[in-house]
Amino acid sequence: MRVTRTQLVEAARREVVRRAETDGLVAAYLIGSLVHDQAVFGGAADIDLVLIHDHRPEAAREIVGLSEEVHLDIAHHHRDRYAQPRLLRLDPWLGPAIYDPLPLHDPQHLFEWAQASARGQFLRADHRAARAGAFLERARRHQSSLDPDRPWVSPFARAAVSGANAIATLAGQPVAGRRLLPRLEAATAEAGCPEAYTRLLRLLGAEAHGPHDFAGWVSAWARAFDAGSSLVAEPDLLPERRGYYLRGFQAQLESATPHAVLFPLLDTWERTLSTLSAFGQAEEHRLPWGTALSDLDLAADATGRRFEELEAYLDHLEAFVEDWSARYGA
Repeated sequence: MRVTRTQLVEAARREVVRRAETDGLVAAYLIGSLVHDQAVFGGAADIDLVLIHDHRPEAAREIVGLSEEVHLDIAHHHRDRYAQPRLLRLDPWLGPAIYDPLPLHDPQHLFEWAQASARGQFLRADHRAARAGAFLERARRHQSSLDPDRPWVSPFARAAVSGANAIATLAGQPVAGRRLLPRLEAATAEAGCPEAYTRLLRLLGAEAHGPHDFAGWVSAWARAFDAGSSLVAEPDLLPERRGYYLRGFQAQLESATPHAVLFPLLDTWERTLSTLSAFGQAEEHRLPWGTALSDLDLAADATGRRFEELEAYLDHLEAFVEDWSARYGA
């Protein structure tokens, strides 16, 4: 059965109504691709729902499976997070999220008040530059965590993507999700820095030693994910996320840009293997992972060079943001 936006929004409304009866719920709103009717990809979707509580939530994030194709990805916030809404517009993720969401529940008008203040001058050049700077800070934090003696591909990729999102946010909204790479291509071009995308692809290995066995890697990822997902509490790696990832990967493999699987594939694959290693169950899954890294020029012998390339990439993006800020009076 085809999943529609109407069905997804209604599922979110039902969840909000249920929780509002017992959970001290102050407000709720939808964010992400569902707001713009782009949530369904490969026949699967997640519903990005934010719940604002009048008490401290036990967890910051929760995954609730609704079917094999659909799950709720719920962020839990305390109302104090919205107490200074003018500062929210400087937050690289929450600021853009509340700029253009779909409100579902707001009986006290808390969210309406916070959103109105946060949206004021949201698009001003200095505020865009501040959000870009926040993404660059995130990129540098990921970079500083890199250790050649520990799994490094996921933080390496996250550093590079955070850097690219610094450029994307200058044009408007940062991007995430299964279609992150194609959306980054468009956003960085709009911002006037298309090399942020092309150099990101090189960092992820899209241009190394091709052609790549993307389909084989996705199959190996699925086997590892199936083995590891029952062992973790990390939201991204729970069993409810399997169909969301796999159907998205399969849709990308059938497109003209199969390399678009690279970031979510590498990020979740390495983290799954780290979980399996902690339980002594990773050995049978290491060979295809090692083959993928070798083909992408991300193996251990490339560590020093790759770290230098990431450093040069982030330096270039920082220089671009500084130049952009000067040109637009930020």
